[in-house]
Amino acid sequence: MKRFYKKVEILASNFIYQIKLDDRILKTPSKKTLNIPTKVLAHKIAEEWSSVENEIIPEQMPFYSLTVTAIDRVESQKPELIDQMQHYIMNDLLCYRESEDTKLQEYQNKNWNKWLLWSKKEYNFDLKTTNGVMPINQDENNKNLLLKIILPMNIWRFSGFVKATTLTGSAILALAFVSKQLKAEELFSLCFLDELYQIKRWGEDEEALQKRSAIKNELLVYQIS
Repeated sequence: MKRFYKKVEILASNFIYQIKLDDRILKTPSKKTLNIPTKVLAHKIAEEWSSVENEIIPEQMPFYSLTVTAIDRVESQKPELIDQMQHYIMNDLLCYRESEDTKLQEYQNKNWNKWLLWSKKEYNFDLKTTNGVMPINQDENNKNLLLKIILPMNIWRFSGFVKATTLTGSAILALAFVSKQLKAEELFSLCFLDELYQIKRWGEDEEALQKRSAIKNELLVYQIS
């Protein structure tokens, strides 16, 4: 689609922000009004639409895409997404440790144990750890605890939690992220701890680097939101 507007404005009312393109209020692909929760996010979206020169390419608008996803998809799919998040808490990245490399084990323990302790203190999670990849039979109560935490979340916080969980493989780290206990850079380093450790030993792989860079950029977008 070609750029059809000349002016981009931000409208504010009752702690909700909207984007106006000339005389049109910006909507989602499902024709829902794009109600934005924060001033910072509204300015980021406005910048994306202002920077369009000729062709409108939503894939190159990460902040607009984030907001559209929350409104059009996450809100309507919350029950299914909650089920998926409960699966993650029962198979959390932090619970699976290296079985052979003792230095990597120590590195994991040093960086991951404190977040399991944080989740125990903050939310009463009780997650077991193991060395290797064989599934652990975790206490089913962990699923119930997670449900109590995420069910009341507004759609914006829940969207950030879902995205962080699916990108990192850890519901615990995602909870720390949406609770402002972890910044995007810290979250990235923790979830890719194993891979970054191996890079120091064996060097970088270009394809893996591109994949990690894309994930880091997504996390940074959700941090701003």
